[in-house]
Amino acid sequence: MKTIKTGFLLIIAFLMLASLSFAQGRHGGKSGGHRHRGNPTKVVVKPHRHAPNKRVVVRSTYRPAKMVVYHPHWGPNYNFHRRWVYFPRHNFYWDNWRQCYFFWNGAIWVNQLTPPPVVVNISTEKHYELKENEDDVDDVYKTNETHKTELKPDTIK
Repeated sequence: MKTIKTGFLLIIAFLMLASLSFAQGRHGGKSGGHRHRGNPTKVVVKPHRHAPNKRVVVRSTYRPAKMVVYHPHWGPNYNFHRRWVYFPRHNFYWDNWRQCYFFWNGAIWVNQLTPPPVVVNISTEKHYELKENEDDVDDVYKTNETHKTELKPDTIK
């Protein structure tokens, strides 16, 4: 009877230890390269001989680690190096990182996998690739008034 109790207690202790190590993951509770979406990651830039002070740069979690050339499904012949593509005629954005559209529906900005209903053929629409400093901005549509005044459909090449 005593050996049954001891064996039973050992099995319970083993199960508790196994569940504890499973909850912490393979890396002892540290995220092994897996980032949580929506939380920016901090990148420490090492000092250069001409700039001895360290600085911390906050980057979006959606930013890819390497330079990527994007060929969106709506324009496979286009080459984009930046995250945001703006379509001034219908005032909406394409996000190359998340591969979705952002447009104003009259009350709020909406994101979805299909273009706005007013667009007939997106591959023929004039577009403008936004600047690199806007790559880390997840809600670039907040500066939409600036984009509407600076990037008009007739001024784009």
